[in-house]
Amino acid sequence: MASALVRRARGSAAAAPALWAAARGVASVGSDIVSSAPCVSLQKARSWDEGVATKFSTTPLKDIFHGKKVVIFGLPGAYTGVCSQAHVPSYKNNIDKLKEKGIDSVICVSINDPYVLNGWAEKLQAKDAVSYYLLSLCASI
Repeated sequence: MASALVRRARGSAAAAPALWAAARGVASVGSDIVSSAPCVSLQKARSWDEGVATKFSTTPLKDIFHGKKVVIFGLPGAYTGVCSQAHVPSYKNNIDKLKEKGIDSVICVSINDPYVLNGWAEKLQAKDAVSYYLLSLCASI
């Protein structure tokens, strides 16, 4: 269904793979993620009041990644069993080792809204070790 919508929106089935690659921000270890996905910004996990105070702003990838070594990992969703019991705790428990290796920050990207993601991060007591964001794509994709 989604690929049919992409083909219809772009008018060509041949354009669909390029559109999906741009939307996914295809990148590999050591690649320039800012150049790979120039139209992507991330919304930081936060409380409603923090959202209002920041006018629900998003953060361009360049502000997160430019000139930094960042570990980024994705999750299918907050409050999922293995993500709560293994994924996030593994980064939280190894943050000092990662920093010793020159990593500036560790970020988690998920599909949840910023309020659910914020509540989950607080419950895991991992907000100091890991930053949490949700994906926001620009209109041109």
